[in-house]
Amino acid sequence: MKKYLLIVTLLTSFLAQSQLNRGGMRNGRQRQMVQNPRKAPEPNFQVEKYLGIVIYDIEKAAKKINVKTSSTKGAQFSKLITNYNKEIKEIRRINSFTLRSTKEMMENFQKKARETRDFSNRTKVQKKMVESLTPISEALKVKDKKFDTAIKGLLSEKEYKKWIKYNRKMYKVFPKEDSKEE
Repeated sequence: MKKYLLIVTLLTSFLAQSQLNRGGMRNGRQRQMVQNPRKAPEPNFQVEKYLGIVIYDIEKAAKKINVKTSSTKGAQFSKLITNYNKEIKEIRRINSFTLRSTKEMMENFQKKARETRDFSNRTKVQKKMVESLTPISEALKVKDKKFDTAIKGLLSEKEYKKWIKYNRKMYKVFPKEDSKEE
């Protein structure tokens, strides 16, 4: 009888100990979650991507559309891209203050909205952003149209289709008017 009571006592103590440890591990995980909560990523609004500002890599673009840069067509192609890149960089440099302030405004709004869970000012912020970025967007459209007509005149139809496909992969719908018709 003593052996039987000893075995029952040992088994119940082992069961009780195992249940306490299991609960302790669960509580330990909860303590870790409280100590190291996952933070949401910092807001990163990409103004240039929003506007469609793209700086082309000449070698990569030539490779994608199968134009050899050593040929005369390739030289003209690289000259067009170089000039376009210079113009876009100039627009970006001239409007750097507007781009930076818009980026900061959007990131601050996103950060506050996440903290307070209040998105009521979203339309006001978006309207302000559109108002400040519209002149830049219009200047970019003019440069894009000019660049597109020059590229279209230089490349064959097959190369031009590859060019359009390459631009769409770069997050830029190009050309803007022709893409609606296709």
